[in-house]
Amino acid sequence: MVLAILAGGTAAAPATSAMGASAGNLNLAAELRLASQLGACPPGASADTCAARTAEGAVPGLGSVTENYAFLAKLGPPSCAADFGKVLPYPVHFLVAGKGEIHFALAEGAECVGVELVRTQRQSFTITGGTGIYQSASGSGTVERTLGGETDTGRRGHEMWTGTLNVPGLEFDVTPPTVTGAVGKRVRAPRTARRVRVTYRVSAQDDVDGAVPVSCQPRSGSRFSIGRTFVTCSATDTSGNPQTKRFTVTVTRRR
Repeated sequence: MVLAILAGGTAAAPATSAMGASAGNLNLAAELRLASQLGACPPGASADTCAARTAEGAVPGLGSVTENYAFLAKLGPPSCAADFGKVLPYPVHFLVAGKGEIHFALAEGAECVGVELVRTQRQSFTITGGTGIYQSASGSGTVERTLGGETDTGRRGHEMWTGTLNVPGLEFDVTPPTVTGAVGKRVRAPRTARRVRVTYRVSAQDDVDGAVPVSCQPRSGSRFSIGRTFVTCSATDTSGNPQTKRFTVTVTRRR
């Protein structure tokens, strides 16, 4: 178990993730960046409108995830009234970097909705297996989407997958890395200076991956203006568990 050491030398409670997990089970909450572009339907698909969709993101408990699938929908009669439609069933695969695939079967939309709402209609899913360490995966849940306006390259938005993932014998890593060195710093600048270069050292350690990269904004070595500036440092392990720490750099002029 990882303990976060706070400024002053006291130990905080064990680090936890927003994602719960027990042996073989993960409370899935995957928010992915989505790109969707209307196009020709796949051969044999009984759909009126189709879109090529890709999505990606870091999923707590899994890691870096990408997906690529064909979105299928049926519009108007006989299933729905004119100007209404519903999304059709189709498969989706999560490709988890370095670990394998998780296979989802998405269900048909529960009801007919307005044509403009079809592309973001809520769907139920069932996990039907996978490859690699997810070969015996099962579970269920829902996926919801948001999409922005049409552009030359399609629409952009997000997918949120929520539900349960079960893989017998697999212990999911849901503990984020520990970030150290993110402590407040005071710096004195020359009397005539308006900004001064400030360096600091921040690191992160994970109980599974060991040392993991840290990204800070503003970066160490940046020029800081007179006054207080907040620095935000983030680290994510290979199982997609994020940790963020914030500290203040205070720059004062010499008198």
